[in-house]
Amino acid sequence: MRSFTIRENDAGQRMDKFITKAVPLLPKSLMYKYLRLKRIKLNGRRTEAACRLAEGDRVQLYINDEYF
Repeated sequence: MRSFTIRENDAGQRMDKFITKAVPLLPKSLMYKYLRLKRIKLNGRRTEAACRLAEGDRVQLYINDEYF
């Protein structure tokens, strides 16, 4: 599990754009699957790809280490 805290530079971004930037080796199709399966969470809750991030939010990624 990896955890990211959203800072000022990333605030206002969509969730899918942030994940693409944070985990460049993760295929987009797998990212959307993980969002549906609740393996990517925002502040401990399920999130959607179109969700906008705010400063101080916490993104938890429950994905394999091979993509980092």
